[in-house]
Parts: sequence; structure tokens; C-alpha cells
Amino acid sequence: MNYLSLVLLTKNTSNLPIFGPIWNFIVNILGYIMNAIYLFLDHMGIGNIGLAIILFTLVTRIIIFPSSVKQQQSSRMMSVMQPEIKAIQEKYKNRTDNASMAAQQEEMKAVYEKYGTSMTSGCLPLLLQMPIIFALYRIIMNIPAYVPSVKAVYESVATAIGGSGAAQMLVDFAKNNNWNGLLTGLHNLGLDDPAKYDSTAVGNFIVDFLYKLNPTQWAKLPESFPAAADAINQAAAQSAHINSFLGLNLSTAPSAFGWTPNRYWLIPILAGLAQFASTQIMQKANPAAANSEDQSAQMMKSMNIMMPLMSVWLCFSFASGIGLYWIASSVFMLIQQLIMNWYFGKKSNEEILQESMARANAKRAKKGLPPINEKTVEKRIRDLKTQETSAEQKRMEVIAKQSTRTKESTEYYNKNAKPGSLASKANMVQLYNEKQEKKNK
Repeated sequence: MNYLSLVLLTKNTSNLPIFGPIWNFIVNILGYIMNAIYLFLDHMGIGNIGLAIILFTLVTRIIIFPSSVKQQQSSRMMSVMQPEIKAIQEKYKNRTDNASMAAQQEEMKAVYEKYGTSMTSGCLPLLLQMPIIFALYRIIMNIPAYVPSVKAVYESVATAIGGSGAAQMLVDFAKNNNWNGLLTGLHNLGLDDPAKYDSTAVGNFIVDFLYKLNPTQWAKLPESFPAAADAINQAAAQSAHINSFLGLNLSTAPSAFGWTPNRYWLIPILAGLAQFASTQIMQKANPAAANSEDQSAQMMKSMNIMMPLMSVWLCFSFASGIGLYWIASSVFMLIQQLIMNWYFGKKSNEEILQESMARANAKRAKKGLPPINEKTVEKRIRDLKTQETSAEQKRMEVIAKQSTRTKESTEYYNKNAKPGSLASKANMVQLYNEKQEKKNK
């Protein structure tokens, strides 16, 4: 999860290669949604980051729900196709020549076509979800960049303590109190490369820094900036109000209290339990794959154990707001999975196949192609198998003929060979080798 340490709370991410125009477009759209949700809650008199995160997570899960349904359909079709796919893989096992690999690819393609799907249908929905998932983390960690009313709270403090000129004092404040984690991803508030970051960028880094402060850190800040104590205390109260959720301050990480058990530990524990429950429900959607003994299925089982544990560790290390998002995301994912399990549980494999064929034929019709005919595809598969068998038989015949020619040629040249000729010498070597082999047995 190193990308989390690279994320900045400001929108200026042009120096990070993973954030191109497409990424920024997705993030900005989701940022508008986050801002709209917070403004709605604020208008209702309940402006709160925790509630905004939960509603924001719900909206984004609804946005990616159609792709989740497609992924579930693809998974169901794969369980139906698996016996045929496995048979083809076994048939070409340990055969790495180009002809065999091409034949395997062609047979696999025919099987996918037979079931109205493609080799990429299972990966595509997940690939579509990935940009949104990465963008979600960026926004949850970057709320001031996308919610102006929240950013204003921290900008008032940045102005009161001296703007970009206060960067060095804030760095010293963090280091003197052993709070170096506050500087993670902020390039020492731009001081690492002053020529690269102008006063605006440094000011944004300071907002990022202040957003990370928990109540204990806010209480110590006036010691470094006594002239701005009133502005700091006022902002600290506002920050505590908007970040307070069920008695927890979302800017505080559970790790802030060391290994002493406290109520903040509920965040990582609930995050791990929610993700574990979600993975168990997903396994029930495809019991054939869950009970499979092949390598990919075993790897998935290991991931289903490791991911909840990873959730616990990450949510223990990062601010509780990230943990709240993780919990909400897992819970909504679990609910969606239950809905999909119920929906697909009512359908037989034959119904799923017919729906898949109908979608595939609709796409083919738009391209001006004839509909998929199952009998035609099955005949094509049989023809491919016949061609492959015929090619293998021809290959073996060529090998047999070549072996016969070699034997006949050897016997011919060694027969009545003249003394001192190459054939005679070769025959002597052969007889010597045969004698040594018998002697060594």
C-alpha cells in the first residue's frame, strides 16, 4: 500500500506519474459528489465527516454495482465452463511449441464463444472498478481539497501562523514531538525542494498537515505559535466537531495510543470482521470455485484470509476516517453480494447461459455479424480437435519415417565398409560404445 503514502491532500498531483488526466477527471467527479454530500449534511445542521464518508461510500458502491453484477455473471459462467476449459488445459499440458499453443488458444476461444462470453469478460469489470477504488482513497485522505468549507477551517490557522513562512516551525513542531508521521508524503512541507514548490504549494502542504492533527496535537500547537492561540483553539474546536463520529475523532489513528487497548481499536477490528464476512458471502456465490483444489483457487483462499488481516493492520496505522470508509465499503459490499446471491440463486445455469448468449448476439447484431449458433460452435470445436489429432499423427509419422531412414542409412554405410574408411571408423566407435555399455551394466 505504498501509494497511500504518496497521496497528497491537495489537488496538485502532477508530479506523481500515476495521476494522469483520466485519474484526475475521475477524482474530480467523485470530489464533487463528496462536496455535495457534505454541503447537504451541513445544510441539515449535521455537517460531519463521518456521515459524509458513509454516504459517499454508499453512492460509489451504487455507481460500481452494475460492473459487480457483470463480474458475478462472468464468475457463474466460468464455473459452468470450467470442466471444458480444464480438459483443454490438460490436453495441452507440457506442450509449449507454437503450434500447440495456437491450437489451445483457438479451442479455448471456441469454448468461450459457445457460452456467449470472452476471455476478458471476468477481468474487465474489475479493471473498470480499480480507478474508482483508488480515487476513493485519495478523496477520503484529501477531504479539504474537495470540500472547500472544510478546507477553510484549516486555512484560517495557516493564515494566522504566518502562511507559507511557518513551514519550518511546523516541521520542527512535528519532529520535536516525535510526530514525524504528520510529514509523510508532504516533502517536509515543501522544504525538501524549495525551488520546486512555490508559496501556494507550501500553503497547501500546511493545510494537509493541519488536517492530520488529532486533538492532542492541536492542544500542543499554541505552544509553538502563541500569537495565533485564539485562531488555533477555534479551529481545533471546529475540527473536533466535524471529525467526531460516535465518540471517536476520525483524524486520530488507533496506533496513536500505542499498544494500549482503547475504543479506537474497534475501527480496525470491525474493518477486519466486515471484510472477512464479505469474502465468505462471495465464496457462497461460487461454491464450485471455492471447493476447487487448483492453484488459483488455493491462492484465492489464502487471499481471503490475508486481506482481512491486512485491513486490520492498515486501519490500525492510518487515521480512523480511512477505517470508517473501509468498514462502510465492506458492509455495503456484503449487502450487494447478498442481493446478487439471492438474484442469481433463483436462476439455473441454463437461464444464465441463455441470457449470456442473448447479450452476445445483441452485440454481434450491432456489428452486422450472424448470431452464435451453439451447434455450429460445437462442430467447430470438434473440427479443431480433429485437425489437432491429424496434425499430431502426421508429426509422429514424419518422426517414424525419419527414424527408419536413419537406421537404414546407418546399416547401409556400415555394411562392407572398407578398412580405414570413415564408415569403418564410425562402426568401430559404435561397437566400442556398445561393448562399454554392456560392461558397465
